[in-house]
Amino acid sequence: MTHPTPPDTVEPGMSLSDFLMSSVHDMKNSLAVMADFLETALAQAADTSTPLYRQTSQALYETQRINDHLIRVLALYKIDQDYYPFDPQEHNLADLVTDALSRVASLARLNRIGLEYECPDDLQGWVDYDLILGVLVQALHNALHYTRDTVVCLVATDPQGGIRIRVEDNGPGFPEFLLRQGVTHPSGVSFTTGSTGLGLHFAAVVAALHRSGERHGGTHLENGGQLGGGCFCLDLP
Repeated sequence: MTHPTPPDTVEPGMSLSDFLMSSVHDMKNSLAVMADFLETALAQAADTSTPLYRQTSQALYETQRINDHLIRVLALYKIDQDYYPFDPQEHNLADLVTDALSRVASLARLNRIGLEYECPDDLQGWVDYDLILGVLVQALHNALHYTRDTVVCLVATDPQGGIRIRVEDNGPGFPEFLLRQGVTHPSGVSFTTGSTGLGLHFAAVVAALHRSGERHGGTHLENGGQLGGGCFCLDLP
């Protein structure tokens, strides 16, 4: 008598990495369904001042955050396997920034955090919209987690004609070890904070994909800026 294949068994010929990515894709789809359900529940809520509404809003945020995390894992895998459809086109950067801010606006309102941005209305940049959007949303989520009450996104040209995007907060700033370590090769994980370094690695990989002649994009962390807290910096050629 033959037994059916267990649902989570690697099929013959399928590599472990392919199996893991397939599983990640399925989890991402399930989380998207959960997020839709929570959004519907919030939209139908009669009283937005109740603890249940706040808890449901927080659950929606966490669901969306995990979903974004899984999307970054899938994107990194495709980039590593050289079949990500990297597609830089000319985009209005003010539109890109406001799109990123809209993805975190509900969380900011929930925690009474002010969101601000400075970007010339006519500033254009050649970017892969989805990848850069993912980097900015991740940086904004981090800033919202550590700020006291204000997060700002600043976009400007640099002296060489490239673009610099900064996400700043007025929190305690990045720890010294992280500033020394940098964002290109974050090492290890923290069981205390839950940090894996994936977001920083994703940002560095995405930045490096953007090239103009001999120049390519990069990222770095610093403290200070306009608000005196942590600053995530994304440079694009």
